[in-house]
Amino acid sequence: MTLHHLRELDVAPASPPLGTSRLPADGVGVDLGPLGYREREFLAAGTAGEYRHRDGVLEQTGEQPYVTRVLVRTPPAERFNGVVLAEPLHPDYDTALTWQTAHPWITDTGAAWVGITQDHRMAGVMREAFDTDRYGELSIPAAGLRWDVVGGILAALRTPGRSALADLADRVRHVYLSGWSNTGSFCRVFLRDGFHERHRLAGGAPAVDGYLIGISSGAAGAAGYPPLSDGSEVLPADDPRRTIGPADVPVLEVLSELESETHGPALREDSDAPGDRYRLYQVAGTSHDNPNLWPVLTNRTQFRRRGHDVPVRRIVERLSDARLDAVARAAYALLHRWASTGAPPPRVERFLFTGPEGPAGVPELARDGHGNVLGGVRTPWVEAPVAAYHPHSTPVPGYCAPSPWAPMGTPEMVAWLIGHMTPLPAAQLRALYPTRQDYLDRYEAACARLTGRGLLLERDARLLLSRARDRSLPHLPAGPAPSPPVPHDKGAGAPASSEKGPRS
Repeated sequence: MTLHHLRELDVAPASPPLGTSRLPADGVGVDLGPLGYREREFLAAGTAGEYRHRDGVLEQTGEQPYVTRVLVRTPPAERFNGVVLAEPLHPDYDTALTWQTAHPWITDTGAAWVGITQDHRMAGVMREAFDTDRYGELSIPAAGLRWDVVGGILAALRTPGRSALADLADRVRHVYLSGWSNTGSFCRVFLRDGFHERHRLAGGAPAVDGYLIGISSGAAGAAGYPPLSDGSEVLPADDPRRTIGPADVPVLEVLSELESETHGPALREDSDAPGDRYRLYQVAGTSHDNPNLWPVLTNRTQFRRRGHDVPVRRIVERLSDARLDAVARAAYALLHRWASTGAPPPRVERFLFTGPEGPAGVPELARDGHGNVLGGVRTPWVEAPVAAYHPHSTPVPGYCAPSPWAPMGTPEMVAWLIGHMTPLPAAQLRALYPTRQDYLDRYEAACARLTGRGLLLERDARLLLSRARDRSLPHLPAGPAPSPPVPHDKGAGAPASSEKGPRS
């Protein structure tokens, strides 16, 4: 369970890493140049333990060497604020879902970002099917090594000579581990099965100062609590480890409507206790797969360039324009404030349900007369509605095939994760908003309520309000000229009509 050494790989336009920040010719990604950030990539070698559950008991079954890769984005030394947002990279093309969601907050505040390849299948794909010259040494021999692979790299981030942050290592003050979907569930296991305790600093302090677990339902079988290894049993539905318990660092969970449908057995109360700091935010009008963020990442485009048949996601319905990422960025800011100053985040009402189980076999969320969910973080698109927001969709025939590297079964299951919106009838809109200013006033008031509680950052409020001003309301004449763009909205605001966005 040791990180032995790092070796830096060349990062240049002619030899970009998988998941590079930007592909200018394809119009995808985030341009780090104007932000002053630098991208670096390392191979990291060490040894890691392998683990499994047997009869409800955690046991180590062995130890093996590994070589993984670490992707790093850092500001200039004079801008670095001492914060590192780290993530285990997702098995689906080794994508960085935390970067996808949080990059504006990272770059605005001067934080660093670290992504760690942890999936044994993806390591093999990168080595054999993506770039043998670059990744020929990658080796994660077994699924159960992933926990120590990530933990060892996290524990070394503050150690000069062993840190992927290089010359910034001695200035690191706070490391947060975050993941979304599968990697959110990774964080749940890392915390609840003792890896948080195993990977500590030399003086005994935790290597991770806080967790943000995104769109992961703790009660959703193997998806919500992945087995420790290929030979490990799936935890029973009532196992207490599925619910976040006391820890010596703060933990935030952020759920969309989709995960909230199955998360019920893993629900717990919020807490401000010193050894049990916990919040859950369920975000109204949101879904698991956020189409607004598809153009931020470059991985799928890079695989297509290599000749791989990468599935395209298209749904029958109108893609949702909800911005779960806007609330998530505020959650990162709240997590950092909680960990660094002790100031607790606000508590938020949970979603309401109509009963124990709906027609799809999962509990059914209660909805208002417009079709939007009741309770949760009251986002402006449900407080000033022009549409009903739904967490599930239907695939266009021939699209939404599951990824070959992280299969999800069927196109129907892939589309089930994508949200859509149904515009409200003109009669409802006319009753809600006699004038355009009525709509804007209501939308702005909803944003103000969230910013006042810290649940929406001012930067994101401006972005949302700018888009509200540009929105066409079919029952009213066209609105005023578009507002000036919000500075530094690189990548997060690309249109959701396809998987290729404008240059940013």
